[in-house]
Amino acid sequence: METDISKALVERTKELTCLYEANEYMSDLSSPLEAVMSKLCRSIEKSMQYNDISCCEIVVNQSSYSYTSIKRTELKLSGKYIYEGTIVQINVYYTKPIRKEHGTIFLPEEQQLLNTLAQKITHYINYRNLRETYERTNITTKSIQPDDRLTYWLKSLTLNDTEIETLLKNVIYFKKNETICKQFTISNYLMLLTEGYIKLSLEHYIEHQFIFKILKPFDFIGLSCLYDVQHYPFTAVSLTPSKVYLVEKDIFKNIIYHNPRFSEKILTMYTKNFSFLLTRLNSIANKQALGRLCDALLYLSDTVFESSNIESFISRKDLADLCGLSTENTVRLLSDLKNNQIVALNRNEIQILNKQKIVTLSQHG
Repeated sequence: METDISKALVERTKELTCLYEANEYMSDLSSPLEAVMSKLCRSIEKSMQYNDISCCEIVVNQSSYSYTSIKRTELKLSGKYIYEGTIVQINVYYTKPIRKEHGTIFLPEEQQLLNTLAQKITHYINYRNLRETYERTNITTKSIQPDDRLTYWLKSLTLNDTEIETLLKNVIYFKKNETICKQFTISNYLMLLTEGYIKLSLEHYIEHQFIFKILKPFDFIGLSCLYDVQHYPFTAVSLTPSKVYLVEKDIFKNIIYHNPRFSEKILTMYTKNFSFLLTRLNSIANKQALGRLCDALLYLSDTVFESSNIESFISRKDLADLCGLSTENTVRLLSDLKNNQIVALNRNEIQILNKQKIVTLSQHG
């Protein structure tokens, strides 16, 4: 019994070591992908129960990576993960026959390890691709001369000229419906939105999403990732052509550390956002469909557009995702509001005709 426990502890130690090494290897974004995958394969081979005869390959879409030449056998264990068009499969083979009277050749914990690593590698690949796109097509490393409105807003946050210049070194332009950051990808940057509108959503693995906020100029994206959070907990997608400045987290932290007044402004911003999210959660949790829709219309009208007109780039699908409703139900409720002359529908644009009625329906939703 004691021997079995000791063996199990040895195996768990190898698996934990593999996870630790994998995290270390996948923090490397400058080395060739082949080199990183080769190291991962070697680490996985060492983590297996019979590591002296193990052989690992990592298949990313149609490309195969390994530490040594692959010898594929019937003694195989696989872990697979698919995300955003990226398919990662880890295959481990034992290159010689194994006699085992009791139990299985591969341990359940080894299967769990491969599944976990496949998921981590998938997100790592997606982040590398996104980062390479930034650097290849969009990021400008020279200083950018900001417009007067942006400068005024940043100075209202008590930033001096040097700090503003530091924040505005790297800019990227997004077309409509482009992904700005992806849920679960590594969060090395904060982002400052200066032009356009962006939706922030929580994604579900069965392709459902919940839009919890619409951003407009000027706002930061990713403040919740500043400390002790290594991945974006949300997805950000441009609703219109948008302009975003990328700020490395360490640079942002350094400004906060040396500028207490700015750190107070950021904390106030974060606190207001937290209160806003609680209000949104209360609406989704405690109100029926009509109340949720009216809350969303008031939010878009009062906070996002500051107008009785809700712009046409907010699609019916976006509005439904903002309310936590189906698109069909949202369209039906909008039609009812139109028939009662509470809103007017001009193609995709929504105009609020009777705001007081919307407020009443929201309160009694």
